[in-house]
Amino acid sequence: MIIPYSTDAPLYHLPWVTGGLIVTNIVVFFATTFQVFIGNWEPEQIDWLLIQFNQINPLQWLTGNFMHFDPFHLMGNMFFLFCFGLVVEGKVGNRRFLGIYLATCLLIGAVVQIPMFFLGGEEAAGGASGVISTLMVIALIWAPENEISVFYFFFPFVGTAEPRIVTICVFFIGMDVLSVVFSGFAMSGAMGHVIGALMGFPIGIYFLKTDEVDCEGWDAISRNEWLQQYPLLYGEKQRQRDRDKHDEIENPVEKALQVTGGDVSKSQYIGLASSKWKPKTKSPSPAVPVTATPRKSRKKKRRTSEVSPERVAEKCQAHPEFNRLAYVLRQSLQSNNLPAAQQAFLRLDTLKIGAGLAETTLMRYASDLCAQRQWVNAIRPLALAVEKQGALADDACLRLAQIQLRVLQRRDHAIATLEKIVVPEGESIDAEKKERLRKRDELLSLARGG
Repeated sequence: MIIPYSTDAPLYHLPWVTGGLIVTNIVVFFATTFQVFIGNWEPEQIDWLLIQFNQINPLQWLTGNFMHFDPFHLMGNMFFLFCFGLVVEGKVGNRRFLGIYLATCLLIGAVVQIPMFFLGGEEAAGGASGVISTLMVIALIWAPENEISVFYFFFPFVGTAEPRIVTICVFFIGMDVLSVVFSGFAMSGAMGHVIGALMGFPIGIYFLKTDEVDCEGWDAISRNEWLQQYPLLYGEKQRQRDRDKHDEIENPVEKALQVTGGDVSKSQYIGLASSKWKPKTKSPSPAVPVTATPRKSRKKKRRTSEVSPERVAEKCQAHPEFNRLAYVLRQSLQSNNLPAAQQAFLRLDTLKIGAGLAETTLMRYASDLCAQRQWVNAIRPLALAVEKQGALADDACLRLAQIQLRVLQRRDHAIATLEKIVVPEGESIDAEKKERLRKRDELLSLARGG
């Protein structure tokens, strides 16, 4: 038994509709099926709400999806609806999510009831699992790398896990497909799940191709280049967006800081100033006539905005989202799940609370990015490590300078970064510090053409 109960997918819309649908299903259950359990009603009194195979009734296409046969059927479906509803509604918004949900209910009801009527079926179907399968596949397309927190019970094993959405979807859909095949393609609960899953693919692809949903490049199509060769999956809008990415501004580092929420105003401080930057020069002021009335001088307030790195870190850590996102980042790094780590760090930096991360976390993240040759993406965590001015600041400067010098071909930026590695007066130099200074001098010599 596997029960999902949470997800780390970012929410851009509050899941009001998901919550409302869960409440509706619970209310309908206690108003109908539960009344049969306690003996207040007869089963025949609620049968007309199920999807009956001996008739064609469009009303049942909707109502049947809100009918559940027992508390366990209801509870299992509601847990899955909660998690995958969060993912889909969190990306597409409340109204469109409600439209997707209700339209899918009607389609599944029609596809199930009409063929069974002509085949002479005598049974009935009900439950939200079909439309939940649709949501599951949409989540697979839009956020395959996000994780779902699940509780599992396979006697004697009990515990929790955090598999990726792609893992959960492949497992459950694969089980349903096998069940359908072994049953000889008979109409069953598994068949309803497969029908719902098949509806999820065109819906998920349509919203991506028409830019109705922004998955920030984390969707299955964007993350698998071999899928992009098919026009049915990857539209012209997406191809144009990819072409535009190759025509970025001259300084790719400054662009990287902008798109990750970084403070570009600090680019000069960390040795990443734009090549277009020039010092401001005072323009000659026109001669003022002697008879001119002197203007009142305004005292300019001196900026005292310098704050210690420790204070900045404390402020960032006080943010309500910091602990959760930092935990996701650390866990992703430990499990070598770099895409999930990138998503957590992107959210931290967008909220401008990345400075609260520990130096070791920043350096581990930057190292993993460099190992995957994602040089520009590694700049931001290295820049934050430099700004913290801690024990690993020199190592961060060295790595940052190597990227500037060897990848970006910016000698001036590399020199500005390396010059931050100094020996404070009165501080003893140990073997590690000497080695860093030696590497600094080698890179400086290379940068200066020595």
